[in-house]
Amino acid sequence: MLTTYKKSVKKTNSFLINSIWAIAWLSSLGATTLVAEPKGLVPEQRPWYRYIREPMPAPTIPRITVFRLSNGIAVYFLPSDAVPLVQLQVIVAGGGFEVPDGKQGLNSLWGETVVFSGSNEMPRDALAQYLEQRASAFSFHPGLERSHFDLQSLSHYFERDVMAIFGVLNNPRFAAEDFAILQRRMLQDLERLDENPARWASLGINHYFWGNSPRGRYATRRTVAALTAEDLTAWHKRMWHAGRITLAVTGNTTQGRLLPLLDSTFGRLPNKGENPDLQQLRIPPTAKGNELWHLPKDIPQATVIYKAPGMRHSDPDYYALRILDFLLGGDSFNSYLTQKVRTERGWAYTAYSTFDTDQFTGTLTLFTQTANHNVPDVIALIDSILAEPRQFITAEKVQQAKMALRNKFVFLFENPVQYLRLYLQLLWDGLPEDYLHTFLANLDRVTTEDVLRVAQRYYRPEKFSLLVCGPEGIYTRKSALRPERMHKLQLEK
Repeated sequence: MLTTYKKSVKKTNSFLINSIWAIAWLSSLGATTLVAEPKGLVPEQRPWYRYIREPMPAPTIPRITVFRLSNGIAVYFLPSDAVPLVQLQVIVAGGGFEVPDGKQGLNSLWGETVVFSGSNEMPRDALAQYLEQRASAFSFHPGLERSHFDLQSLSHYFERDVMAIFGVLNNPRFAAEDFAILQRRMLQDLERLDENPARWASLGINHYFWGNSPRGRYATRRTVAALTAEDLTAWHKRMWHAGRITLAVTGNTTQGRLLPLLDSTFGRLPNKGENPDLQQLRIPPTAKGNELWHLPKDIPQATVIYKAPGMRHSDPDYYALRILDFLLGGDSFNSYLTQKVRTERGWAYTAYSTFDTDQFTGTLTLFTQTANHNVPDVIALIDSILAEPRQFITAEKVQQAKMALRNKFVFLFENPVQYLRLYLQLLWDGLPEDYLHTFLANLDRVTTEDVLRVAQRYYRPEKFSLLVCGPEGIYTRKSALRPERMHKLQLEK
């Protein structure tokens, strides 16, 4: 439930395959029934309605095994023998929020250099050859609160791969020439940052919303150019110790094989050093609400983003929020926002809502892209939708959302690796052990009044700040709720 539903367009061949499958499935219900079905029946009277009305069997929620290494590192293990693969996630607490001002980009460059440069025993080219020969993968994923190194191996190579990768993680090479290559690549990426208007606008609204706090800072060419190989060495010394590390393993192995392997590698790390103070992320946004910002960009199609404060994941109203977002803009082409902006008026190809939650805070976001001349009308329409939530929040719609979310629930457990990541995120968000076991029951308890109450508390249009990325002169006020003029926002690349 943490991941936002992504919009996508199915290719023609996929559409044909799905259509053929649907016809075959309907045919299996009985050709006579399909042909003879009377016209004018309401959905509840049609023979197929029972397939969406009747509750689906509850999924079996996988059980995670937890054990500790001799130095206290926690290991979360989910066995899966569907394919002969094993994935290890080495999760390092802390990350982007701890980077000193003026050194943004340090955490990302550190992890990328570890993965790229290897160790003295297995330098860059030897590491690349080793991984390629075994079809193994070793990667880094930076984060604000936590970062992780991922190793994916065929099960019969896993033990050897773990020993090889631990050698890299424990004694990274940080070769000057490798650091220079990655630093130059990052600088080139930052130079092209504004070539993607959606990405540029998202960066802009996030920076405006959170200011120069740890949540709002970002890497620039200036901060990355100032980094040195010595910075990486010092950062590694700070980050790499047992007190920061959590291990997560998924795949075709056993706890009996894992424990001695991990204890002989990660279990040797000293359990000392500076641990992250996550309370630094307990910060309010700096945005005041109902402000309108302009990020200048000479493009034919503007990006419009709404952003407002939300709630923590552990808030009792989270379930109502989940339903509200689904109805407003989280259900792809069936949501109210998409129907009004895209389908009825043709003002945008994509218009959706989403939200983020963690253990400290949350945000609400609405996003669309439209031709420049439509911007005032789009803002006025979205404001009117937010101001009148009863347009799309009805008892019937709430029940439909519950059914759809209930049917989507099973897909949380489709991929063991993704499920284990979800399990850990729920744990870190402070949710109870039985959260997923009780999720559907708690969802069913949500009333229409609950959803309306959340809309009126969090989704009032004046609570949202807006950012428009587009050319000069793009805005004239058509929504009485909005300011006469936009403030100009300048971003450093």
